[in-house]
Amino acid sequence: MFYSLFGTCKKDDVNPFEWLRDVLERIPTHKANKLNELLPQNWKNLRKQTTLQ
Repeated sequence: MFYSLFGTCKKDDVNPFEWLRDVLERIPTHKANKLNELLPQNWKNLRKQTTLQ
């Protein structure tokens, strides 16, 4: 599973360790129906939105 997620990170030009660290911090407070936002291909946009707020 991690190999697949890290492969997606590479494809989407996302640092896999930065992504994993951020996702592990967000999971406890993130809404279950929005977990797809934490996938590598969506995380980059979520991170930009969070930084702008």
